Amino acid sequence: MKPWQLYVALVCGRVSRIEVVALRCCGYQVRALLSGGRYRTVSYAEDRVLWPSMGVIKARLQRYGVRQLLLLQPESHDEIIGRPALREADPGLWLAVR
Repeated sequence: MKPWQLYVALVCGRVSRIEVVALRCCGYQVRALLSGGRYRTVSYAEDRVLWPSMGVIKARLQRYGVRQLLLLQPESHDEIIGRPALREADPGLWLAVR
C-alpha cells in the first residue's frame, strides 16, 4: 500500500489502526489493519517496505492524517541476548503522532 492509498483508506474510514513493528536490527515496518481484518503493509518508497527511523514514520503518517499508532516489538531485548522469551505477548505501546 502506498502512502496516498493509506490516506484514501483513512478518509473513507477503512482503517481500524496503524501498527509499527520494530524489526530486529533493520528498521520498522508499518502496517494498516483494515476494517475487514486484513493487514496491508505501507511502503516507505516505491519498492521499499522498511522504514529507517521512527521520526520519518511519524512525520509521513502525520501528513496523511494519522493521529495515533501502535508500536509493536515482537522480540524483547531479553530474547535478543538469549534470555527466555516472555510468557505473555507484548500488548504494544500507543503513541500519539504529533
